Amino acid sequence: MAGVIFLFFVISLLLFIGAFHYFKLLQQSASYPPKKIVKQKITVLASGGAVALLIGVLLLYFQ
Repeated sequence: MAGVIFLFFVISLLLFIGAFHYFKLLQQSASYPPKKIVKQKITVLASGGAVALLIGVLLLYFQ
């Protein structure tokens, strides 16, 4: 069970890193993907990271 919990924490970390990467890309003046698409990617990655983190915390709490 500890491996599954660790996996959820790693997945959430990777998703938050991806969201941070796209957030830095959004701050640049000229980026290839339109800003609307970059904002959508940030939203999806951050929400996925939050959900994975919530599942990991809940599993850790109910272990």
